[in-house]
Amino acid sequence: MGKKKKGKKKSIKLPVDRLVPGLYIDLKLSWREHPFLFSRFCIKSEHEIDIIKDLGLQTVTVFPERSKAIIAEQDPNESSDLITNVTQDTLWKNKNSRIEQAEKYRYRRQKTSQQYKETIKKVKNLTQDLKSAPANAIRDAHEVVESIAAAFDRKGNVLVNLINLSDSGFSQYNHSLNVTVLSLNMASALGISAQQSLQLGVGAILHDIGKISIPHKVTMKMEKLTESEIKLLQTHPTLGAKMVRLINQVSDEAIDIIDQHHEMLDGSGYPKGLKSPQISRLAQIVTITDRYDELCNPLDPQQALTPKAAMAILYAKYKNKIDGKLVQTFIKTMGVYPSGTVVQLSDESIGLVVSVDPNELLYPQILLYNPDIPSNEALLLDLKEHKDISIIDALKPGHYPKRICEYLGIKDRLGYFYEEQETH
Repeated sequence: MGKKKKGKKKSIKLPVDRLVPGLYIDLKLSWREHPFLFSRFCIKSEHEIDIIKDLGLQTVTVFPERSKAIIAEQDPNESSDLITNVTQDTLWKNKNSRIEQAEKYRYRRQKTSQQYKETIKKVKNLTQDLKSAPANAIRDAHEVVESIAAAFDRKGNVLVNLINLSDSGFSQYNHSLNVTVLSLNMASALGISAQQSLQLGVGAILHDIGKISIPHKVTMKMEKLTESEIKLLQTHPTLGAKMVRLINQVSDEAIDIIDQHHEMLDGSGYPKGLKSPQISRLAQIVTITDRYDELCNPLDPQQALTPKAAMAILYAKYKNKIDGKLVQTFIKTMGVYPSGTVVQLSDESIGLVVSVDPNELLYPQILLYNPDIPSNEALLLDLKEHKDISIIDALKPGHYPKRICEYLGIKDRLGYFYEEQETH
């Protein structure tokens, strides 16, 4: 038998004097021993080669198959020491700036997460008070909504941030808050008045309130519902509207949202089978945000869709059922790659989209996976500041290792809350 052909080596050791731009290398150094953002990267310039030499390395590991250049047969021309020092100093400054930026981000994220948890407590309390102290419950609902709506009314200064939640930490109260935040974000994009936004928010936060009159074993059942259970569940909009109407402290606009958020433009919805002209515009907004959150956060987390997949379903499968222009607005507010999307970047790194600036949809903020850095020091990449890097793919669960989920803190459930950015 003849000898088997040897396949290409996945990596080779190469003297630093033979490095050229375009080679994909691994420095084999800890993250704090070099000024680059990653230990593995594609060399972009002669300046970077000078910096690698200045690190005192004799050889580096090169991956020919991932490289964009052929290994040099002779030494490249050397650059001056002045250029080397300036470039290395700049890289270290940039790297330290990124570390500082990531620390500030973690502080803001912790603060936002805490505000989300505190607001969830308020939503839970007002929901539970609706039967025993309805006037107090409605007052508290207005308070919560006014706080969120006021932030969105200060246009250009608010980002919707992702809050990762465990399955055990997710409840109907989280769903109500998610729908409220996403609806008010849409209202801001649509230019809806402050008064109408307030009514939208109250309707959104109370949209599923009728479910408190339906047995828990039906509202929380993960298995397929029986026909009688489906009919019972479909009464929750009517039950909710009736309950709130009796309190006599909620506007007709908000009550319409509670009553109509499951109606569809083609008449296929419930409870009344209303058609397009009969369904309020504010209710149509909540229909979109409610369906989106249910797709991302279903009762059974195993059935959860990625944010990008949920967007695709809203766009493709509900064409005659929900307003296409409103769906487009929703997609614009959430971004092409919504918060919660795991993405692969053009430099082959992987990260989690954590917030999207509606003015820069293709350039979200991304929490980067980098095994060289401890997860509690993970870097934040703002693509607005690094437009040479782009997103090339949205990854589905199972298309990346579990260690990436653990590193990025990805959990079963998604929460959404707002962050007011500092003005300069």
